[in-house]
Amino acid sequence: MKIGILCHSTYGGSGVVAAELGKKLAQRGHQIHFVTVGRPFRLPSYQPNVFVHEVDAFHHPLFEVPPYFLSQVGKTVEVARCYGLDLLHAHYAMPHAIGAHLAREILGRELPVITTLHGTDTSLVGAHAGFYEITRHGLEKSDVVTVVSNFLAQQTRDTFHFQGSLPVVYNFVDLEVFKPRQDSIRSTLAGENEALLVHVSNFRPLKRVLDVIETFHLVRQKRPARLVLVGDGPDMPLAQSKAIELGLIGDIVFLGRQDAVAPVIAASDVMLLPSCCESFGLAALEALACGVPVVATASCGIPEVVEKDRVGFLTAVGDVPAMARYTLKLLEDKALHQTMSARAREYAVTRFNADHWVEKYEEIYQSVMG
Repeated sequence: MKIGILCHSTYGGSGVVAAELGKKLAQRGHQIHFVTVGRPFRLPSYQPNVFVHEVDAFHHPLFEVPPYFLSQVGKTVEVARCYGLDLLHAHYAMPHAIGAHLAREILGRELPVITTLHGTDTSLVGAHAGFYEITRHGLEKSDVVTVVSNFLAQQTRDTFHFQGSLPVVYNFVDLEVFKPRQDSIRSTLAGENEALLVHVSNFRPLKRVLDVIETFHLVRQKRPARLVLVGDGPDMPLAQSKAIELGLIGDIVFLGRQDAVAPVIAASDVMLLPSCCESFGLAALEALACGVPVVATASCGIPEVVEKDRVGFLTAVGDVPAMARYTLKLLEDKALHQTMSARAREYAVTRFNADHWVEKYEEIYQSVMG
């Protein structure tokens, strides 16, 4: 099949999933065409059967802001015509599903549109009611709408009164990339007797990065430890200020955005994920695949990824003392840590196997093509 993928190229779960899906589909012989503003995050420079069509910004005095959306629609039409695409797979209803539907109308032919919701679609509507009808239209005009968790399926039904089917297709990771450490970089991040904690996110407010800092502060009072923060975003200045305020700036490594996060995660002892809401929690799955137990919140879709008390621990949102207590429990009980680490890897391999979920997408593609 010739598949067009519309997605964000920026740092975040949806772009990562779209890129990983495209790579896996290409390996299975499909021709994949990414239509994005910028190169998709974590997409290597070259891979057979993968094509990247970057959307150029159109600058004109008439527009205060370059109309990227319209430019992307135009590029989608161009790619669909030139390569004879069989279908479009939009990641996010806003703006990509809307753009896919408009491109289909311009093309004047039956071109199936699959929309995958990652969570921001519904939260965006919660923050800006003006997007409600546009988003709902995007869902209703899609041939199939998939979601990344059961939580998101229910939230979508509740928010948009959506009556159609919402197949759950879980996210996945490359288990050959995200795996327990072998040649570890740990010695470059922490001392021999120091525990190593990690947090990976885009540092938006819902990630609650200050809870990460405060949890680390409590852990640090009990034992030597270091914290690695991977990513960047609006709350990074707050995180740095809090680290200075608590006297921790010398014990925290601010790595910023990184394409290759697997070695850092695999070198760590515990992943911290205190988000107030995650529709899935891709960073948690990446940690589990590396055999790293996760201490997270029991919010939204996270319990579908982190099996409580087996591969990690779950707390209430904002319960920093509990998060620190569970982290210390894992660090001080080596047998428990070893058991959870082995379970985490096995759980990721069996429940979130890439081949299984990519096949689910292939089945959906085949169903809309008749």
